[in-house]
Amino acid sequence: MDRRAFLSSAAACSIVSASAQIARAQPAPRFTQAARYSAERDGATLLVVRHGVILAEMYFGATADHRWPIGTGSRAFAPLLLASLAEDRLLTLDEPVAATLGDWGAHPVKSTISIRSLMSGASGIAFDRRDTRDLATAIALEPRDPPGVRFINNEAPYLLLAEIATRKLAAAGRDPDPARYLTSRTLSPIGCTPIGWTRMPNGAPRLDDGIAVSARGWAQAGELIRREGIWRAQELADGDTLREAMRGSFAESRAGMGLWLAAIARTRDDLDADSDLWRAASPAPTDLAMAAGAGGQRLYIVPSIGLVVVRQSRSRDTQWSDAQFLTALWRDL
Repeated sequence: MDRRAFLSSAAACSIVSASAQIARAQPAPRFTQAARYSAERDGATLLVVRHGVILAEMYFGATADHRWPIGTGSRAFAPLLLASLAEDRLLTLDEPVAATLGDWGAHPVKSTISIRSLMSGASGIAFDRRDTRDLATAIALEPRDPPGVRFINNEAPYLLLAEIATRKLAAAGRDPDPARYLTSRTLSPIGCTPIGWTRMPNGAPRLDDGIAVSARGWAQAGELIRREGIWRAQELADGDTLREAMRGSFAESRAGMGLWLAAIARTRDDLDADSDLWRAASPAPTDLAMAAGAGGQRLYIVPSIGLVVVRQSRSRDTQWSDAQFLTALWRDL
């Protein structure tokens, strides 16, 4: 069976087609240790999906349709926006950012930065602590390093992505709002609605830290990433782009595009990530991808075993250990 046929077959087991399953899911005796660990740290939701089948869906003083702010876990939606634009032939990862942000065209370094380099965090473009976090400042930033040399965990690329998407959509005669475009084109068909967007003063959606979504909705997004854009036997988002989002760069093997990766580190550099995934023993395979927000807002995706896990918290102040949670979770897989 070729890859397309295999993925199309797998799509028949999607969460969308199994929405009735989700609605009648009952707290399972499995995953009790993982659920306890989460609940004791102000957990609100826990959803475990494997190959599109709901293994557990638990709510702790919450409801299934409640939308929780997921902090920097919002960055998982950036690769979906990239893959949607790529599928519509509005963008490629290797095109220069300067092709859209003409301000960069005359700069000797910024003119060489590709969208791939920008969104992998390896472009050298990053806010300093003293910088104003707005679009004008992001466009005017000087590279800290040549592209591809060093990874920097920073929100500047996400502000720039929103502007790139806005300009490309406007040039194509589409709705220029990236949030409305992504929601109507990609998120609604997979059932990831309603979704709340925080916006910048200029009206642009915050792709770095500002999305509120239900556990089911976030799981739908994770499923689409896991299945490389295939949904209900159709390619809804560009698979090559989503595969690249779950691969590290030369600068940092542990960071994809909007996702952290449980890959083997090539350097000892500090990732500036709120996670102990790389510092403590964990059973997670090296193909695990993770979107992470403060307080243990988590989306875990493990393509090798078809796993998607959502965990949400009421608080950003909760201490969270990915290694401990995944160890408890793996006991029941």
